[in-house]
Amino acid sequence: MNADDKPRTIRAVERASRIIQALEDEGQLTLTEISNRLDVSKSTVHTYLHTLSQEGFIAKHNDGYRLSLRYLSLSEQVKNRIDIYEAAQHEIDVLAEKTNERAQLAKLEENSVIYIYRSKSENAIPTTLSIGQYVYPHSTAAGKSMLAYLPDHRVDEVIEANGLPQQTENTITEVTDFKADLRRVRELGYAIGDGERLRGIRCIATPIRTDSGRVLGSIGVSGPSRRMSDERIESELRDLLLQSANVIEVNAKFS
Repeated sequence: MNADDKPRTIRAVERASRIIQALEDEGQLTLTEISNRLDVSKSTVHTYLHTLSQEGFIAKHNDGYRLSLRYLSLSEQVKNRIDIYEAAQHEIDVLAEKTNERAQLAKLEENSVIYIYRSKSENAIPTTLSIGQYVYPHSTAAGKSMLAYLPDHRVDEVIEANGLPQQTENTITEVTDFKADLRRVRELGYAIGDGERLRGIRCIATPIRTDSGRVLGSIGVSGPSRRMSDERIESELRDLLLQSANVIEVNAKFS
């Protein structure tokens, strides 16, 4: 698709989205701070803020603005409409308890991976990712586990949209190498993220699929590289992960 073929966008919606994104990133901003951040006049920003406030998307707080509590309701509605969310929650909790690590559920939306549920043991390492945050698929085990079972043209779309940007020295940045890695995922039934997004963290993930092969999401277990050795993955984590995936797939079928 060349520049002339790209769909037209509405500038007002883009600006409103940028304001919401800025408040999501910072928590709270003043009119002046938003104006400076967007490089838009205060009068224009004020009009946007007034409209977003009137529609219930942001709220004025002291001298600034922040996202409104309406997003709590929106978040619950979105989660309840995810086909595998309810079926996966318990298994993710069990997986975290059994492995004594962090377990998570992710989906592919458009061209990004988004984590939608997480459970962790007392021993689990903290994460830099928030629930609802988007990340590149090529640098995560979750992303690779889902892309491996998508048609070639869909994988090409994701690569074309995102590229394969390097995030650590372990990130796969060549298309031929990346597609070879996806073939290995299909052979094994699971993907390994070896410090490709964040140095020192390893993850094993496997897709959740329907009987027809449609990819519904991915579940994974993450931990520090020193604990997530190849030996542990092969002797313990792989079987636990695949068992949980099977339970989720069965439960999703009848939910």
